[in-house]
Amino acid sequence: MRRLLRGSDGFTLAELLVVIAILAFIMGAVFTLQQQGQIAYLTGAARVEVQQNARVGLDTMLSELRLALPEPGTTRVVDNIDNNCSAGAPPTSGGGSSITFTNQEGSDITYQLLGVNCATSTTGCNLQRVESGVAATLVGGVQQLQIWCYNGSGTLNNALSGIREVRIQIRTKTERPAAAGSPGDQHAVAEGRVRFRNI
Repeated sequence: MRRLLRGSDGFTLAELLVVIAILAFIMGAVFTLQQQGQIAYLTGAARVEVQQNARVGLDTMLSELRLALPEPGTTRVVDNIDNNCSAGAPPTSGGGSSITFTNQEGSDITYQLLGVNCATSTTGCNLQRVESGVAATLVGGVQQLQIWCYNGSGTLNNALSGIREVRIQIRTKTERPAAAGSPGDQHAVAEGRVRFRNI
């Protein structure tokens, strides 16, 4: 028994400290990589969410507006719109926040924001679609809905009978509360124009 103990070599304290230091460095690097990957995933997921919300809201509005019908016997397509639709300097200021028109089936459609203090709310507001008095939430997390209306020559105009084109901008954020500067604090803007063709 004595011979076996005498012939075996052990680790010195210095060697153990070096191994522990190397392992700590490797574990720190692995932890940092994992943390960066998690932040990248959360940022990407939040960015996709806000972009999808903005795009779904805008695409739905534009596709229905393209098919809007004028009031019988008139050239008026828009039934009601916020008077601010001819105010401001697009795309930075002004713009209305609701629009009403008649779709292909003859139903009145209204798009509007539901909520208060949408720009400063931690979760934004909801973009609501109302058809014949029945309201449904289209997308959430909307900070701002701006609608500018133009006449046939491309000038801002809020006279219902003269509106020939609308420009819509939707600003969205994540629907879940997120601290400012965190990976979940993402914003997106989607914008589009539609010219009425059924006049």
